[in-house]
Amino acid sequence: MAPSPADPKIDRPILCFGTGRGGTTVFLRVLSEHPDLAWFSNYTHRFHHRALYPLAALSRLRDFPWLGDALPYNWKIRPKPREANKLYRAMTDGAFTQPKPLSRKDAREQLDAWRSAVRSHLRWHGKPRFVNKHTGFPRCEFFLEIFPDARFIHVMRDGRAVANSLMNVPWWDGTIENSWWWGDMREEDERYFVDTGRRPIVLAGIVWKTLMRHNERELTNVSPDQKIEVSYTNFVASPARVMESVREYCGLRDSPKFDARIRKIKIHNADDKWTRDLDEDQKRLLHETIADELSHFGFEL
Repeated sequence: MAPSPADPKIDRPILCFGTGRGGTTVFLRVLSEHPDLAWFSNYTHRFHHRALYPLAALSRLRDFPWLGDALPYNWKIRPKPREANKLYRAMTDGAFTQPKPLSRKDAREQLDAWRSAVRSHLRWHGKPRFVNKHTGFPRCEFFLEIFPDARFIHVMRDGRAVANSLMNVPWWDGTIENSWWWGDMREEDERYFVDTGRRPIVLAGIVWKTLMRHNERELTNVSPDQKIEVSYTNFVASPARVMESVREYCGLRDSPKFDARIRKIKIHNADDKWTRDLDEDQKRLLHETIADELSHFGFEL
């Protein structure tokens, strides 16, 4: 039976992910400008009860001629896409946001909640496709159980830039007690962290390479036509060019409106900020921590 307007089909949902502090937020911000995409918004993040899903309809303000593109992005009441962790916790009783890998078995227990939320957002947005992003553990196997035709986008950022970014956010203090949420640390990584005096910059590097290993491991089980890797460096250097290839990969239609919106977005390129923020000792320690992974994942040393 074909889905009714009240039960829209979920067609190839686009799932973006990365390590955290890796550029997924700005990437989603740009991709979500495509006029065919629905997304979890700042409204459904904050007001995350299922009965309030109709608030997603506020995103239709973007479709009004003249008004939509005139709304300042930083305007507090403007609907915008976001990583809706409060919504994830509410609709899965906290299961999705647990700091551990999730399996296909875990997904079966959350399948109805995820599909219901995505269908509701498609309906209230009035769009044919859905895009979302999350950070931390990759969740590829998990999402394939729920959305077998999903399209995954792995946003990859230089580990030195990610580590430096972690060092500059208030919620990360660089201690294992408060800033390590990724299961058992590899013995050699923990030994190096201890031997170097438990330096936060070393832990930041270990976080990056640990998550990159998880991402690589899970992506090996994803069909080649369902995954793409995007270089954050290339993206911030040329958003329009990268988005063109992403649009084609996702099977989204060519859209002059999308192209025009991308041209108006000012993206701050902080990719080399680490070269100015870190002192020489921090750079040395970080290089020793992640040099092998930087090379493995194609970043210039």
